[in-house]
Formats: sequence, structure tokens, C-alpha cells
Amino acid sequence: MHSPKLKLFFLLFISTLFISPPISRAVQPVINQETRLIIRFGQQEWILDLREIGFDGVDPTTLNHDALMNMFRETVVKKVNRPPRSAFYKERKVVSHELGRTVDEKKVRAWFDQIHAYVNQPVDLPVRWSKPELTTGELMQLKQKLLGSYTTYFNYRNVNRSHNIKLSAKAIDHKVLMPGEIFSFNEVVGIRTVKRGYLPARIIVKGEYSEGVGGGICQTSSTLFNSVDQAGMEIVERMSHSRRVAYVPKHRDATVSWGGPDFKFKNPLSSPVLIVAEVKKGRLSIYVYAPRSAHYFPRRIPKAPSEKESLREE
Repeated sequence: MHSPKLKLFFLLFISTLFISPPISRAVQPVINQETRLIIRFGQQEWILDLREIGFDGVDPTTLNHDALMNMFRETVVKKVNRPPRSAFYKERKVVSHELGRTVDEKKVRAWFDQIHAYVNQPVDLPVRWSKPELTTGELMQLKQKLLGSYTTYFNYRNVNRSHNIKLSAKAIDHKVLMPGEIFSFNEVVGIRTVKRGYLPARIIVKGEYSEGVGGGICQTSSTLFNSVDQAGMEIVERMSHSRRVAYVPKHRDATVSWGGPDFKFKNPLSSPVLIVAEVKKGRLSIYVYAPRSAHYFPRRIPKAPSEKESLREE
């Protein structure tokens, strides 16, 4: 038989096999504490809990870089990144430009290799900024030089037709065209429907007068054509009516129709141009402006018919 002392020794030996070694005091608090990446950008702050992707707070090899980057993109990048936005006019008021923002993901990935230096303390988000095509200051300089202008007349007592002219003129008013950009009347003005505010008025179809929603907008497109032609813009697409109109000289009109003829022109200058449209009691005027430094080649165009001549056929 085994002695009692031998049995006791055996039991103590077996018990030590199932007891985990004690965690050192230096390591234990690190494992128990939160392991967070605290990212700041201006007044915004995001907190990423790295335990959610398996990081134990001690061993850097337990940090899954790809998983952390995916978490970072979903939580931070989607809220920060944005393209630059040019300044523009809205209801003739300047809407300031916005700089573009792009998170520098290469610098963020560099954090992961030294993660202990970044956890549990605020870290600034690295961001690259980009300028828009047209800044607010540049927009404000577009009215320095008049390149071209044209005025036509209409019967303001013709309520529906006058309304359509005003509505289409408003759509192109203070439109900015960047260098090399092509202006499409149909795209800028949009479809002419009752739902969008257009009214039935006289139109020309196959050489005959008819009634159609949006009648009168061709006076806007024709006035625009003569103005931009004088300003030296490159005419890309233009078609005359099947019947002569009274508000512009012969062959100086530009008919437009949704799904049909369009009026298009291109800005050939190295600077932006600004289209300004004004409607005042039977008079439609369209102007083309550019910065003072703009170099352009104006064209001679025939003068518009007088008010009396223009109203003869209405």
C-alpha cells in the first residue's frame, strides 16, 4: 500500500496541471481595459472598439488590418469624403464653393503598425483637401467683361406665351459655362410640361401654326443663340424653324423641342462665361459675361427687329 504522504504528494502534483499560471500585474490591466481608436475631425469624433475585430490589446498580431480598415471606411470615410463643389448662383444669389475632402488612407494604415501609440487617446484624422473648378471669388469676377448681348421683343399681353418665355429664361439665367463645356438648351431648361409650370401657347409645326405646351420658348433659345454667337461661342447644334419668325432676322432663329431639335454651343475660351437672362415687360435680353482677362473673338450679327416689327405677327 502507498503511504499517506505519497498520496498527498500525488494529489498536489495532479492539481497543478489544471491551474492556469497567474497573469502578471503588468499585463492584466492592459487586457481588461478598453482598446479604442478615437478619431477626431473638427467637431466630429468617432470611436472604434478594436475588440470587435479580435484585437486583445496586447499582441499586435491579433489586429486584423483589413477588418479594421473596413470598419474605418464604414464609420468614418463615408461621412468625411466628398467631392469639391464649385460656387454657383441660385435665384441670383451666390452659393459659396466647398472644398473637396479625401481621407488619407495610406497614413491611416500606418497607424495599424504602431497601434499601441494610437489607442485610447484622440488622434487627428489625416485629410487631403481639393479646390473646385470655380471658387466663390472667381464666380464673383465673371461679370467684369461683357462679351455679347441680344434683345428681342414679345407681346406681354399674350399671357401664356409670356409666361413660358419668363420660365425658360429663368432656367438659363446666371448659368455658368466652364472652358470647353457644352451648353444644351434642352438639358438646362428641361422638359416643358404643365406639371413643371409651362402653359399652352402658339408653336410652329411643319410650317403651320399650332398650339402646344411651352409655346414661346424658342424665342428664348433664339435670343440666346444671337447673344452667344456675338460673344464668339462655338455653335455646336442649331436648327431654324420651318417658318420664319418675327422676333429675329431671317435664319437667325434656333428652334428647340423636347426629344427633337436642340440648341447647343461650346465655350471655347480658357475662362468661364456667365449667361444672364432678363425679362422686362415684353423685352427679353440675354448677356454673356466673362472675367476681365478673357480673350475672345466677337462676331458681327444682324440687329434684332424693332418692337413694332416683332409684334406684327403676334
